[in-house]
Amino acid sequence: MRRLGLCLLGVTVLGLMATATATLAESWKASPGEAKTFYDADFMRVDQTSGLIVLRIAEGRPNGPYRSWPAGKGPILLFALDCAADKWIDLGMDFTGDQGLPKGWRKGEKIDDIKGAAGGAGRVACETKDTLPKVALP
Repeated sequence: MRRLGLCLLGVTVLGLMATATATLAESWKASPGEAKTFYDADFMRVDQTSGLIVLRIAEGRPNGPYRSWPAGKGPILLFALDCAADKWIDLGMDFTGDQGLPKGWRKGEKIDDIKGAAGGAGRVACETKDTLPKVALP
């Protein structure tokens, strides 16, 4: 009986630890007008300092986490969007799915045409800017 109690306690603790470490939520949604491109709705947010929207898109399947996707499906692309100016900053690729941003990302070169880079996901981000969470990003 004591072993059973310890076993149940151990399983409960492991379950709580797994829940606590899984804080990086992902909600992949289809990018409007694009058959195989998805954006992470949970990651999309507005930077309090710059007002830029941070966005992740990927080609493949919408069933995160990204670490379980086949290598042939391509990496996650990170963008910072300046909707008022219709410009974007290339933040590189996220091969691991850790949702990290590179250092000095706000100082990157702004490139014209958000739709050309982020497609329908960029349009969705700009249209919903006022409803996105505003957070202090590193």
